[in-house]
Amino acid sequence: MIEFVDVSLGRIRTLNPKVIESATKAFQKSISQFIPVFIVWGSRTVEQQEVLYRSGRTMLGPIITARRPGYSAHNYGLGLDFCLLSGKKLLSWNECFDNPVLHEKWYRVIRNFEAEGWESGWRWPSFEPGHLQNLMGHTIGELNISYTKHEDRNNRDKDIREQSED
Repeated sequence: MIEFVDVSLGRIRTLNPKVIESATKAFQKSISQFIPVFIVWGSRTVEQQEVLYRSGRTMLGPIITARRPGYSAHNYGLGLDFCLLSGKKLLSWNECFDNPVLHEKWYRVIRNFEAEGWESGWRWPSFEPGHLQNLMGHTIGELNISYTKHEDRNNRDKDIREQSED
């Protein structure tokens, strides 16, 4: 159990410094409630987002995300994806849905993060139950406009970290 906690905390530390504390608190509360939550992804670069977006479109495989590069909270260090663990197996929402105990644990993780100011894709019409984000009062469009002014898109996540520390 300690191993997946360390990996998850490492992924939380990839986030924007302003949201690390709240994410850590919600994650640790979930762990203290004996919920085997695993953070699958924290920040990701625009290039990583591009690869995920191409899946199922211009690359073989299923569609993984509806979010184009620059339109994902992950690109700004403001989004997390999670799942539950059973032993060493990662459990998606679809695998937890029919199990009342796992279903409740999943929802408790969401409530823990929402109590810390995070928004859950669970409540969206597009239903992304494993996605959490804290846009710090901004919209994705506002964040994208602020950072498309930079010529080097590779530094987008670095730029938002520097600006949000001001």
